[in-house]
Amino acid sequence: MVEKERIFPNLMRPMKAGGRVFKNRIVNAPMAFGMIALDPDAGPRAYRKIESIAKGGAAAVCVGETDVNFTDANRIPFPPVDFSVHSGRAFEAIGRYASLIKENGALAMIELAHPGAEKTPFEGQKDPIGPCALVRPDGVRVRAMNEEDMAGVINDFAETADFMKAAGFDGVLIHAGHGFIFTQFLSARLNKRTDEYGGNLENRARFPIRILQGIRDRVGPDFLIEVRVSAQEGVEGGITPRETGIFCGMLDKIADLIHVSTGLYTDPIETRQFSSMYVPHACNADLAAEIKKYTSLPVGVVGGINSPEQAETIVAEGKADYVILGRQMLSDPYFPQKAFSGKADEIRRCIRCFNCFPGSPEEGYTDIPWPSSELAKRVGSCTINPVSNLPFDLSEHPLPGASEIVLVVGGGPAGMQAAITAAERGHKVTLAEKEDRLGGLLCFTDTDVDKEDLRNFKDLLIRVTYRRGVTVLLNTAADAELIERLKPDAVILALGSRPAMPPIPGIDKIRHAMDVYYGCKPGKSVIMVGGGLVGCEVALHLAKSGHDVTIIEMLPRVADDSYGMYREALIRQMSREAIRTYTNTRCLEVTTCSVRIADKDGAETVIGADSVFYALGMKSNSADELEKVIANAKVYKVGDCLRPAKVDSAVREGFLAALDI
Repeated sequence: MVEKERIFPNLMRPMKAGGRVFKNRIVNAPMAFGMIALDPDAGPRAYRKIESIAKGGAAAVCVGETDVNFTDANRIPFPPVDFSVHSGRAFEAIGRYASLIKENGALAMIELAHPGAEKTPFEGQKDPIGPCALVRPDGVRVRAMNEEDMAGVINDFAETADFMKAAGFDGVLIHAGHGFIFTQFLSARLNKRTDEYGGNLENRARFPIRILQGIRDRVGPDFLIEVRVSAQEGVEGGITPRETGIFCGMLDKIADLIHVSTGLYTDPIETRQFSSMYVPHACNADLAAEIKKYTSLPVGVVGGINSPEQAETIVAEGKADYVILGRQMLSDPYFPQKAFSGKADEIRRCIRCFNCFPGSPEEGYTDIPWPSSELAKRVGSCTINPVSNLPFDLSEHPLPGASEIVLVVGGGPAGMQAAITAAERGHKVTLAEKEDRLGGLLCFTDTDVDKEDLRNFKDLLIRVTYRRGVTVLLNTAADAELIERLKPDAVILALGSRPAMPPIPGIDKIRHAMDVYYGCKPGKSVIMVGGGLVGCEVALHLAKSGHDVTIIEMLPRVADDSYGMYREALIRQMSREAIRTYTNTRCLEVTTCSVRIADKDGAETVIGADSVFYALGMKSNSADELEKVIANAKVYKVGDCLRPAKVDSAVREGFLAALDI
């Protein structure tokens, strides 16, 4: 039996704030839009997501960004709500969040926000407002706020907070960071006013403090106010941790908790407002420690924390009083429960791939394939958690009528997830893998310098596959003999894919990019033919391993099969490593040490290197021969053998196939 007192004792210790008791030191960050509850399709998904985090053992659960008005604050065109009315459909829909959270033993919080000058007006709306008049780079005019505007915003925050209190919430998280209206006043870089709201920090903090005091006056002392700040903007002339700390010290008699983040919404990758896989985990912990010097309030920290070991260290060392998990709670909402019950090695640890939130179109990510209104419904999907954002309630899905014999063919992510899910549903599962280890294509993560988190996921799948009692047959190619011996009731084919080889002269003489991870030793200079995601990531691994790399890509941009914040993070890393790229360039011929290319105008040239590799897509492995020998069993094809895809599709398809048995 596990002795809980010996497992992450600092994380398990209760915490008092504002007269409330947090049962442990783990809370979740806001990760979706609160008003999505009003959408008949997306609302139920949002409820399930919030409920699962509360069930998972977090001390407090925070519903996502909720605009305080629908004129100069709303960033997504949700239906307007009158927050002065404490009844009706909207009141009940928002209150449902609080009920679900509290019914499962957590404190219920919700984030209130006003983007100020960052708002993009919808048709018929007036210019956005901010501390100063300006014209944004996108041409939108911003009007300087006057006293009437300020009074209106103060009332909006107070009224919305009061609405949330009446709806059953225990408190609100006030978004005072990331370049929104609070930051716009606090930052000397953005606030150029010459009246009592500009100049020194005390003046710049005047309006933000008036907002917070207005909330406190309206909701009283027994309602939590947590203030989310950017410790620093991360750009030249931006607010510093010292200034932010001093501001937080001004809040000791108004607020109850300080939530430390960093960066700007308009430049999330470079300023680390969202940490990418190329940034250290817990990247804001030292900033939180700096803020703690200035305030007596409990200080929490967010920023790429994905392990209980690291969270425990942060609290134990006094860098923060509590940890705030955002994307991690999507990848595994049961993080606290698993950590505190001796199952930390079964936590699905966030890989920071940005599948859950790729970025915002209105903030410059024009390559995202959905408009903001559709993207808002997709927020919360997760590459490594197949339950995330499911369109149906898993608790209502029918259980199997009887235990069946299930054969899974292929030990990549799709196959392992299928085997795990089938075993958890009570079936007798055998997994056959032709290689001598599980992992499939994800075995490359054992070598790649940037894929530690994805490697952790691969290793977790392997570990849990064995732990769930799956019979694993390595070095076993599924054939008629195996089918006859097992007599399966269902067969899940997860046969994976292999590199595509277009008809380029000489391509059969060079190696595929993935061979770099399996013993192939490149020379000092490398040419990568193909600048899709695989080509770029392998190129980056090579560059970080000391090679000079050139990419040849026929499309107008590299990594075109990626988008948003993940692509930006990748491209910035490639730039830092001085990887050369030729876009709009066709590869006409290759040798082991050169390529002949043509630019968009047809001009040809030959460039040389010590080694040449290609990454020109993948091709599904055929299941035709195996399907012929499967007699009466139900057959499911999942992952790359269905069509080459990414890890998220493989994991989800493996899960759904097993769920159908």
